Amino acid sequence: MSRLLSHFVFVLLTSALCAIGTGVQADSADLLLTNARIYTVNKRQPWATSLAITGTNISFVGSDVDAADIVGPDTEVVDLEGKLVLPGLVSGHEHPLLTAAIKAALYIPYSENKEKMLNAVRDHLEENPDGPLWSFGGSYEGRVDITRHDIDEIISDRPFVMVAASGHGAWINSKALEMIGVNKDTPDPIDTFERDADGTPNGYLSSSAAAMYAINGLGLIRKQDVQKNLVGVIENYNSYGFTAVQDAGQSPGSEDAVLGAAMELEQEGRLNLRIHGATMAQRPIHLEGAFAALEKFSPMLNSEMLTVNTLKIHGGSIDGYSSPMLEPYSDRPDYSGPEIFPYPVRLEATMKAARSGYAVHTHVIGDKAIREALDAFQAVREAGYKDVRLSTGHSMLIHPDDQPRYAEHNVTCNVYATKNAVYDDTSFSRVGAERMRYMLPMKSLIKHGTRLAMSADAPTAPLDPWLQMEVAMLRMEPDHTKALHPEEGLSLEEVIEAYTMGAAYQIGWEDIIGSLEVGKRADLVIVSQNLFEIEPSKIHNTKALLTMLNGQVVYRRDAEDHSAGIETPDTFRSLPPASADRFDPLASVKYANRGYEKDLARFAGTIICPTHGWHRLRDLAGPRPRG
Repeated sequence: MSRLLSHFVFVLLTSALCAIGTGVQADSADLLLTNARIYTVNKRQPWATSLAITGTNISFVGSDVDAADIVGPDTEVVDLEGKLVLPGLVSGHEHPLLTAAIKAALYIPYSENKEKMLNAVRDHLEENPDGPLWSFGGSYEGRVDITRHDIDEIISDRPFVMVAASGHGAWINSKALEMIGVNKDTPDPIDTFERDADGTPNGYLSSSAAAMYAINGLGLIRKQDVQKNLVGVIENYNSYGFTAVQDAGQSPGSEDAVLGAAMELEQEGRLNLRIHGATMAQRPIHLEGAFAALEKFSPMLNSEMLTVNTLKIHGGSIDGYSSPMLEPYSDRPDYSGPEIFPYPVRLEATMKAARSGYAVHTHVIGDKAIREALDAFQAVREAGYKDVRLSTGHSMLIHPDDQPRYAEHNVTCNVYATKNAVYDDTSFSRVGAERMRYMLPMKSLIKHGTRLAMSADAPTAPLDPWLQMEVAMLRMEPDHTKALHPEEGLSLEEVIEAYTMGAAYQIGWEDIIGSLEVGKRADLVIVSQNLFEIEPSKIHNTKALLTMLNGQVVYRRDAEDHSAGIETPDTFRSLPPASADRFDPLASVKYANRGYEKDLARFAGTIICPTHGWHRLRDLAGPRPRG
């Protein structure tokens, strides 16, 4: 097929979508995609060549021959010329709402070089003397030695916070410590404010709880930033093929700002991503507020586009020695980590959520944290709460004795591959060779019958699902040659299921999304290469060509993007641009992790039909702006 013909298919598809909704017969489809390779993630019918959409739903999945029966006089038929079609991707653990707030900060590319990080702050303040007065990125916590004195040399008259790339720590200056009321004579308002020998805080906050305490105390999470940036963040998710995510929570105390901004955008019909939200308790003192926020927002936010119905119980990290371990850290043989959520507190909170009908998603990394989470989940099941969705996030170090328990108690194991499923010197130092054998043992979990849900935990790791899939299969990143226990790698079918039905089940939406079946919402992605016909090491080169949500195009590859050998013809330039009052793209903010830089603003391809505006509005939203 010629290059022009290949991309004319997508021009035709976009035009077809604009034409939908005018006088279609009840027994015929609005749109028929045919001559495609459609992987449905439906075990009863894994493959098809045609798919029809009527309204917001899938109305036919089958062969090209049988599809002829549902073609009416007004049905638009689009020949996809063998392109691979997948269900819209679903992630079980991301932070799009917090990302929208963080986009107001200085971004520092990933680096474990102290001077590079400090120079980035220095250069930023020279160019922007009025701020913003915080940054995100650079190193993970525990990998560089930055103190308040280092930042004071750059800025001392105003507070400055450097949030680690993982979000699990921060470095702050003396003015910030003063403004949040932490000094030599005060107790830590929350744990992990590191101190010098004389008790003076040194400016290193070795956990996300302490980092978020400082961020909230300084008023850095702002509703207006979320409102300004969230649409651009969502465009980036759409550009990878995502149509739904579990938002894994915001800093305690910021719920009104963050969820309030998302609610307003949802009411305006400006969310092109299904978001299943959570409230988060980073420490036991946050539980009361997390439940109060659930009680406030859960009744208001319960649509197919924006729901808040999950309690997230947080934890620590291996890098910062802040996650509980069954045995001491290998490089700190006298220390097994803190008791962040004492088991009685964890159990009480988990049971309270179950009684209230809330899902529970818990951040667990160390093997003791995972065991205690599974103990609490087992108690929930034994108490008769069979339908409450329970899941662990990160799920890094799973002791062999605990691996069968996920399937036994219907607990979803949410994982991300970059950093966790690869050989990493810091992780090796923390846990040693023996325990590295059960670092994210994904294939072992599958063999036990565990349901996996994949994610990236963006912005702390690359959002790119194609990269995550490849790493989950090969157990190493594209630029590496040493795999971490490759026998734990997944098959292609397993990683796709984890990024679709697995995550959809985790968040309770498996009846409407996650697979391409008649009656489900028309959420799908058309991709640049057939993943089933290439080497796994090439999967990270995959691009989403077109993403649909509720039968509407929410992303198509931009006419100017010639990456990965994908070229779009000049005819694409005649398509109308996105409405200025609908989008507020951010032109220059980049996020990166471990060398993978992604420009969050480079994709902005939503199409608005100049004739009909937006058609087939989702059931629970108000009208979209006209094109």
